[in-house]
Amino acid sequence: MPHLIIDDIPVDVPEGTTVIEAAEQAGIMIPRFCYLKALGSVGACRMCAVSFLAGPVKGIEMSCMVKAVDGMVISTTDNEAVAFRRQMIEWLMVNHPHDCPVCDEGGQCLLQDETISGGHQSRRFPGKKRTYPDQDLGPFIQHEMNRCIHCYRCARFYQEYAGYRDFGVMRLGNRVYYGRFSDGALENPFAGNLVDICPTGVFTDKPARYKARRWDMQRAATLCLHCCLGCNTTVSAFHQAIVRQEARENSAINGSFICDRGRFGGLYPNHAERPRTPKVDGGDAQWQQALDAAVARLQQIVETSGPGAVAVLGSTRASMETMAMLHRCCRELRWSAPSCFVDPGLERKIQRAIARLDGTLAITLGEVEHADFILVVGADPVNEAPMLALALRQAARQG
Repeated sequence: MPHLIIDDIPVDVPEGTTVIEAAEQAGIMIPRFCYLKALGSVGACRMCAVSFLAGPVKGIEMSCMVKAVDGMVISTTDNEAVAFRRQMIEWLMVNHPHDCPVCDEGGQCLLQDETISGGHQSRRFPGKKRTYPDQDLGPFIQHEMNRCIHCYRCARFYQEYAGYRDFGVMRLGNRVYYGRFSDGALENPFAGNLVDICPTGVFTDKPARYKARRWDMQRAATLCLHCCLGCNTTVSAFHQAIVRQEARENSAINGSFICDRGRFGGLYPNHAERPRTPKVDGGDAQWQQALDAAVARLQQIVETSGPGAVAVLGSTRASMETMAMLHRCCRELRWSAPSCFVDPGLERKIQRAIARLDGTLAITLGEVEHADFILVVGADPVNEAPMLALALRQAARQG
């Protein structure tokens, strides 16, 4: 296990750990644009430069590209490394449009954070800025190519990680362009992750555009209910309306990503025709009044016909926690056990299918990604449980 010192902090890391990962374990966040744990290292942005003071590596190197080795002494605050990163920021900002006031990414933009922390304040380049045309990428993703800093995150996720080819890198050198051969909706059912992984505002959430800034919204951890996997998400609300949903890191389930169904399919609570006040006998009522009426009528049924006369129907889209509480209520109040199926035949089939499951058969999506043999029978993962399809893709990439 390599032992190294980063900014005077000793740290022991497993073999094969990169220096940028070792620094995170020591509580030190090295600046980065192209590096993303789920995608690995590529060394494209040059922002993670640090000074290697002792050990087998010397001088300025990219921390995402160097494996931690016993005896390394590293400084992230060395004057030469800081000057190198500051110069990189200035180069990246040469062509940037400086449109923070109207950019939806403002307030959650990694480029904005690094520019401020790097001390870049004035533009010295006297030439014209490079400009690009934007593309229509469909109803969910807004494309603003002029903000791009060529970190390659989007293309690496889209083509390598997800395996789709209708979007990628075009042109060469200073004119590199990330997009499609022609306008059109992205084919990738995981394309919404471009919004999360882009460190600038090239890809933004079109349904949430101009709704609110990050600091204006209320945010809470939640679970996606669109399939059986229970991917971890973060929901953002503004003025009691859901604005956007994002992936929340969970290495055992969805990793760093979610599917587009989970990202863009959760806006139905904002529907104009959604009931927003309880009703009693067809008329509007206050919440407490409605709850009191429901309790009274349930008690009347129990007194008249016994607790077994109360039928309870759960939803197949309810979370496991909700269903567990529903079962507990039925057990303690001696109501009939809750049912989640309208078709009794389907219920019997599913009960038979899961009867064989035990602790040795139930595995996480993270384990699926590292499986050496997978057999898929009678399933359509992309349409039934999309993140399972993405996990299968990672297993295939590893052979």
